[in-house]
Amino acid sequence: MSAASVQEASSAAVAPAAPLPAAAPAQEVARKHKVLLLGDSLIATGFGEYLQAQLDAHPRIQSARRAKSSTGLARPDFFDWMDVGREEVERHQPDVVIVILGGNDGQSLQDTQGGKPVPWGKAEWESGYRQRMEKFLGVLASPGRKIVWLELPATGLKRFEQKLGLIRTVQREVISSRQDAVHLDTRPFFTDAKGRALRQARVDGFRKPMRLRMEDGVHFTIAGGRYFANKVYPEVLGVLGLLQG
Repeated sequence: MSAASVQEASSAAVAPAAPLPAAAPAQEVARKHKVLLLGDSLIATGFGEYLQAQLDAHPRIQSARRAKSSTGLARPDFFDWMDVGREEVERHQPDVVIVILGGNDGQSLQDTQGGKPVPWGKAEWESGYRQRMEKFLGVLASPGRKIVWLELPATGLKRFEQKLGLIRTVQREVISSRQDAVHLDTRPFFTDAKGRALRQARVDGFRKPMRLRMEDGVHFTIAGGRYFANKVYPEVLGVLGLLQG
């Protein structure tokens, strides 16, 4: 073999190999759904804490929570949910917003400009509250976003229930009129077969039936908060399309 042939053969022997095919990209991590919880003391305490913990434990969900006790839509001069709701949805850009408000709204409607209050019990109160509900939902809404409004749980307190009856009715009518909102009926969770307020129930993590309410008949015990969260959690999964089986 000539020197030229040897050199040619040597060159061929050390020529770089063809590049290997690029490795297949790793499977894309499933996108997390963002859930925002908004509400009064029910979200601020046990129920809201338990529900958020359950949501965050799901590998496909990321949650945030904003709550303020003794608030609602009646007194924006004390706490303005219109502004707070707008700030929270802009900050978190949630796929689903869960709301429970209204238990503190059985009073005169105030505004932030010092206008004349609309007294509870007057005919114009209902229309005024309806307008506030519609405005608040408009603040929370965004294309592709779902709003889950939790009905105020039955308490069994006669005088309080008279107020809650009207508030629930207005909320249900406003929520039901929207395609982007879901009204979650909580009555089956807190009433027995005869429609009476449920005082005790079996709750995961407790060996015997547990009392659901504190002494005021409105706020939940630790067991009651967990019980309510256990009922709401699968409903949220259903809205997100994550409910298996």
